[in-house]
Amino acid sequence: MSNVKNENFLTPAQAAKELGISVATLRKYSLIVEHTTDNANYFERNSQNNRLYTSENLEDFKKMVELGHEPKMTLDLAAQKIYPTESTKKDNNNDLEKVVADLKAKNKLQAQKIEELEVKISDLTSANEELAKKDEALQTEVVKSEEKSTELKERVNEQVKDDKKDHWWNRFMK
Repeated sequence: MSNVKNENFLTPAQAAKELGISVATLRKYSLIVEHTTDNANYFERNSQNNRLYTSENLEDFKKMVELGHEPKMTLDLAAQKIYPTESTKKDNNNDLEKVVADLKAKNKLQAQKIEELEVKISDLTSANEELAKKDEALQTEVVKSEEKSTELKERVNEQVKDDKKDHWWNRFMK
């Protein structure tokens, strides 16, 4: 309990007037919030132990009442949505921890898949290099083969020319 004399705080009468409700209704809302948060000292208090309210408190009350008007929604449930409790925080933490664990597991699987793909890439690169060497050797053989073929053609042509000169009918054909 604090002896608060601050202009930022509103008395119950001022807060009720601001919200357009009675002081008794404001007290009811305050009790719901204190029960939901499991904190009897949720609101600041003055020396007479009266609750004091901030503009943020009033905005939260407005949200709580607005949610409370939705179908199948009570003020208690609305307060639970606006004012998270320790169990809600723990549930949220547990949910977050589960999500983090799932993400870590997926990350581990992705890392394994990346390693497998890197090995495959390495193997394919080696195979590609071997094929490039074989291709180069084949290209060399093709060039040599073409050279031999050209040489053979020239020999055959020379032989044919020489043969034509020496034939007996060539003498008559001149």
